[in-house]
Amino acid sequence: MPVLISYRHEARLDAFILNERLLLEGIPTQVVQFDCDGQTHDDLYGSFCQQMSDATHWIGVLPADTREDWWTAWLLGAAAMACRRVSFYRKGSGKVPEGLSKWPAMRERAHIDLFVRAYHDERTFARAMTLPPGRGSSTDRDNADFFHADLKAKIRRGF
Repeated sequence: MPVLISYRHEARLDAFILNERLLLEGIPTQVVQFDCDGQTHDDLYGSFCQQMSDATHWIGVLPADTREDWWTAWLLGAAAMACRRVSFYRKGSGKVPEGLSKWPAMRERAHIDLFVRAYHDERTFARAMTLPPGRGSSTDRDNADFFHADLKAKIRRGF
């Protein structure tokens, strides 16, 4: 159940901190920078499709300014269609854009701990996806929705 962590260059440090924390918990990760600098959109699209097909969870590390970040919306759509577990990480007090508010948004290290717990709960209670999932099933969708609601509630409560 690898976790795909995508980020833009300006959020690199946050992505690597998140990656190290997950690796310490024995969670396999893939860290991918998604910037248009030096890469064609076709290259980015192909890379993301491959990375997403190999992952069960996606964490989008959001930059401070997401108004021009159309990649996040595109990645979110692809992840949701593939029944991946979606969450965002944005350090600091800035609000996550309204369009992303359906999914859990982590802001601090304690929230990362809650993600780790939710990830391990999925494995323990056999709600985890198996790869390759094909087009996904209704069970995968229900489990993904449960993961999103559970993690979002834990973040809101603080435990």
